[in-house]
Amino acid sequence: MVLLLRLFIEFFKIGIVTFGGGQAMLPLLQHSFVTELHWITQERFLYFVSVAEVTPGPVALNMSTFIGYELSGVIGSAFATLGVVMPSFLVILAVAHFEKKFKENVIYKRFMLGVKPVIIALLINAIYLIVNRGFVGFIPYIMAIVSLAVFILYKKSPVLILLIAGVIGVFVLR
Repeated sequence: MVLLLRLFIEFFKIGIVTFGGGQAMLPLLQHSFVTELHWITQERFLYFVSVAEVTPGPVALNMSTFIGYELSGVIGSAFATLGVVMPSFLVILAVAHFEKKFKENVIYKRFMLGVKPVIIALLINAIYLIVNRGFVGFIPYIMAIVSLAVFILYKKSPVLILLIAGVIGVFVLR
């Protein structure tokens, strides 16, 4: 029961301070569960990120479900998922209640402008961690560059590109 409560609290803490979606949460998840708590390995974390990206639903939700399941089965995934969802639920509930005040509030707008650069930094950090710890050889770098070009130039579906990359991984990467 102690682990379940810790799972809920850890995900709640991350959920309450993360702005910008699931991608922005990745470095915080990595720091908490890999670096600080040592509950999962870096390799396992990168595996969860990969699977969370190709499965339906928000990355943060998928990551919480995977990590919770890894640590304590189905009940662990339920506690972790509830922990990561609860802060957003409570904040959105409050924002919905006071929407008109927040929408035109100068302080709120400026706060969000201040948060955006940090979100970009968190995303760059997540990319850095994945590249430095997850890429072996030159082929993954080429795949990343080609995928980015296809996203930007041709506006193709991320799911399609992820599936193609997965097939390439099966036959080419070792």
